[in-house]
Amino acid sequence: MLEQTLKKLSLTVAFLPLILSQPVLAHVIWFDYNDGNYELVFGHPEEGTEPLTPSNFRGAMAYDLSREIVPSNTSVEGDRLFVVPEGEVAALTATYDNGFWIEYPDGSYENLSPEEAEAINYENVTNYLKSTKALYSWSDEVATPFGLPLEIVPLENPFALGIGDNLSVRVLYQGNAIANPTVEYLGQELTVDANGIASVLIGEGGLQVIEASYDDPTASNPGISYATTFTAQTVTAQSTSVPEPSFLLAFGVIGATTLALKRNKS
Repeated sequence: MLEQTLKKLSLTVAFLPLILSQPVLAHVIWFDYNDGNYELVFGHPEEGTEPLTPSNFRGAMAYDLSREIVPSNTSVEGDRLFVVPEGEVAALTATYDNGFWIEYPDGSYENLSPEEAEAINYENVTNYLKSTKALYSWSDEVATPFGLPLEIVPLENPFALGIGDNLSVRVLYQGNAIANPTVEYLGQELTVDANGIASVLIGEGGLQVIEASYDDPTASNPGISYATTFTAQTVTAQSTSVPEPSFLLAFGVIGATTLALKRNKS
């Protein structure tokens, strides 16, 4: 595999089954709430979901309106993952490591294992890290940043806005505003001002998934690329029921867990 990888680096045009035609940075994670279930999904919000790799999941946290941690469990069924809070939640966050990807001269990508990436000294390799934040109600406490590496922060209550209104959001990297993130909504890139603020027009379908991405300017060999999302959804009733899981992982008293990385497929 290493010999093949080194040969491919010298090519300007290549096509192999494992090479992707769409840049992996376009993939994001977000929470999809349905009938009491908080499912973490993976894919492209404007196109739909793709299979999620549970071993790439890095953890989730649940919070109430006071930003106190709500104990939670994680339920996995095949390639589906659910966060199961033990009480009502105002916010959820989650992180996901999409692994190491090499970019070839023709602009295509291939997923590498950590060992394969290290063997070529991470040349032309990027680690793609995903995160998400979902709000289900509003308070002064949940309005503040949650400390994600890359985070979209609403500057006003999204639940007070309606069709035709604009929601202003700011993108933070390591807690600081940045002027040059990429912000997307419904597949379209939005203008971001010098303070890292973008304006999102709410359409007939209500507020949809807001996406942002940013490459760590100091990281090389491997590079690090962050992608994050923000959602706000009102729920009428919250339940801890989920489709019968194949296994249940306890978060413990702090409502967080870490799963060991077993494979690196997107």
